[in-house]
Amino acid sequence: MRLHNRLERFRQRPWRMRAHTSDQAHIILGGAPRSGTTVLRRLLDRHPQVCCGAESKLFVPAAFNLEWLARSYRIPLEELTAWRDASPSQAAFIDAFAARVREDEGKERWAEKTPQNIRHLDWIMARFPRASIVHIIRDGRDVVCSMRHHPDWRWVDGDWQQVLVPRSTESYAQRWLADTAAGMAWRDDPRYVEIRYEDLVSDPAAVLRSVCDSIGAGLDAGWLAEVGRREDTSGVANRAPGGPGAGDVSDAPADPAGDAGQTKRPDYEGALSGASVGRWRDELSADERREVMRLCGPQLRELGYET
Repeated sequence: MRLHNRLERFRQRPWRMRAHTSDQAHIILGGAPRSGTTVLRRLLDRHPQVCCGAESKLFVPAAFNLEWLARSYRIPLEELTAWRDASPSQAAFIDAFAARVREDEGKERWAEKTPQNIRHLDWIMARFPRASIVHIIRDGRDVVCSMRHHPDWRWVDGDWQQVLVPRSTESYAQRWLADTAAGMAWRDDPRYVEIRYEDLVSDPAAVLRSVCDSIGAGLDAGWLAEVGRREDTSGVANRAPGGPGAGDVSDAPADPAGDAGQTKRPDYEGALSGASVGRWRDELSADERREVMRLCGPQLRELGYET
């Protein structure tokens, strides 16, 4: 699989690197895996001006899959294939795809959520200078807990399958550290906005107001009232140590085909929950805590997390 991906990146590199300057104000969502990008995209997708469908990986090198896009966005595969073949560059193909999705949804702005976007902002912003970046950050210790319980969707034998690949605590921590630092490097750019998962689930209305202001999307009162409610977790039972965090919106694996047609509320219940905030206190052993803090401690302290 890795060899195939490397060969595909090499084959597509000339197409990817061709110049393109878009005049479209796309919205780019990214962050470390398991940081809340999924719940954020579902919230924005309900905005009357913004469409933010299933993860497309369109901005990532040699990562998108036409069959997956066709299934998720209900666009005939032959049309997608023709657009790709006619597009002089990957960025031009992205603009064509975004225009079709906006037309289908009847909305003004297109947003794309793929966590790995955060690693490719140089490429993205060079070709989409009017785009906005929304970087969501979550406590790296909670990210480690979430990542090790969450299978990845992989394209295997012509179909999407969930595959849980166990990795070391160190590798999860390093991934959070690298992805978070990649986004924070853009802090001085006015097109960049940074939000916290913990703030989103504790005061969604305030965070969404800030996001809308930063990306230039109108603040719709009906939308904000609908998506800005927070669940009362005072009576929620303690989660089992080592298990997925109750209320951790981003922990619920979604069917890659069904996600694009998601019509339920962002967390399937109707209100955001912060029940998984601080799950690391129950789930990380003393040795694992030390390992994560050895790697991530300085970054966590810089971000203001309690250490």
